[in-house]
Amino acid sequence: MSALAGLARLRRIRWTTVVALLVVQGILAVMMVFDWRLPVALVAGAAVVVVALRQPLVAVGLLIAGRLISTGSMAFLRIGKINIGLFEPVLLLALIALAVHAVTRQQKLLHSWPWRAPLLGLAAFQVLGLLWCVSLGGGLQELMAVGVIFCTTTIILSYVKTYSDFRLVLTAWLAAAVVIGLLAVTTDWTGVGDVKDTWEVAAGGGRETGLGQQPNWFAMNLMFIVLTALGMAVVEERKWLRWLFVGAAFFVFVSQLRSGSRGGIYALTIACGLVGLAHPVARRWVARGGLVAFLLFAAFTLFGEGGSTTKAVNRIVMNLGTTWGEDIRQQNWLVCLEMFAETWGRGIGPGGYEDLVADYNWRIYDSIHKYPHGIFWGITAHYGVIGIGLFGAMAVAVVRMARDLVRWTKGSAIEVFAWTMPATMLGYALWSFVEFNFDDKPFWEFLALFTALWLCVKRMRAEGEAMPALPADIA
Repeated sequence: MSALAGLARLRRIRWTTVVALLVVQGILAVMMVFDWRLPVALVAGAAVVVVALRQPLVAVGLLIAGRLISTGSMAFLRIGKINIGLFEPVLLLALIALAVHAVTRQQKLLHSWPWRAPLLGLAAFQVLGLLWCVSLGGGLQELMAVGVIFCTTTIILSYVKTYSDFRLVLTAWLAAAVVIGLLAVTTDWTGVGDVKDTWEVAAGGGRETGLGQQPNWFAMNLMFIVLTALGMAVVEERKWLRWLFVGAAFFVFVSQLRSGSRGGIYALTIACGLVGLAHPVARRWVARGGLVAFLLFAAFTLFGEGGSTTKAVNRIVMNLGTTWGEDIRQQNWLVCLEMFAETWGRGIGPGGYEDLVADYNWRIYDSIHKYPHGIFWGITAHYGVIGIGLFGAMAVAVVRMARDLVRWTKGSAIEVFAWTMPATMLGYALWSFVEFNFDDKPFWEFLALFTALWLCVKRMRAEGEAMPALPADIA
């Protein structure tokens, strides 16, 4: 009887469904003829959308993982100066899932957050700046970068609604960082990495990156989660998971250390010092963590037999004074100030720095260092007085959020993150005066996640919900 019932159900399948399936199979077959990766990517994308529709936090986790893992060497398509790699398709699929939720579940799309107005103001000024920029392609690329920031923030705020959601996404961030570190160590130990391959270590020896990332980029991508991972350990009740978070945090720290990036170490040191001064519980954990980090640091250096860690540590120590000793940064900064002055504080507009720098400093133009070397200097050169004002407004909004969160969560588990995340962002911000562009690190995703926590706590206060307590053996 069951077999007959099954046949009856099969007969009820509409012929249009069968035709649709055959059409899809035909399209996939045609795509396979041109490139086998196309149908694989299409099916994988459809699977991601389906999973994201059922489990939206998976979309957020994949988005963050794609942001951390994406590199220029892994890009499979290049449009002008824009690399299309893992992150961009994941972002598109997450946006599709969000649009479907907006239609089927009345998911809110437009959110209000404290630093939204300055961000939109920057985008508006970029559009206006296209009228006088020297590189329309470069200008559109910078405008797209702000659009991506807005889209990723919207996705994160749409789906990260509770403290539990926040912790799950942080765990996904930490897991992605650990995977990147494992790949870096594996490529170094197995000798797979080569500067000519997609999976590469940095040229010059000892500056491993594992995913073809420029070493400073690699280290700063990993840096953001280290201190907050220790915060996750502090608030975790289950001791086995607490120590797992601690181990993961130190593994990521050692992975970023092996890149030889001074920026990553300096920014993290600043962040640890700030949070240690601010919170007594954090002070104990930072002191313990610092001791363990020092022991790991010493062990790898003394017994590494000339490996990546030894070389990287030597690079950091030997170059402590070269941040200001070399003049390449100062020359770029002077160029930025000249651009600011010659445009009477208006700025040169989005994009075009590489094209214009030849008119100011031929030595920089003829080198690989033709970028402002600092977010502040880039904003000064490109967007002038208005850009500095808009970024200043964003900074003020974030400081107020951090102040609110500390006050609202005093004595609770959330207070740990109210200190670790702003401290990490401040460490990055301070180092950003000598390195980075405003859009090329996962700072904005980290800030969006912090903003989601701020909105969550604000809602909890409005509804009279109690804040989660610290574990009894931590408080």
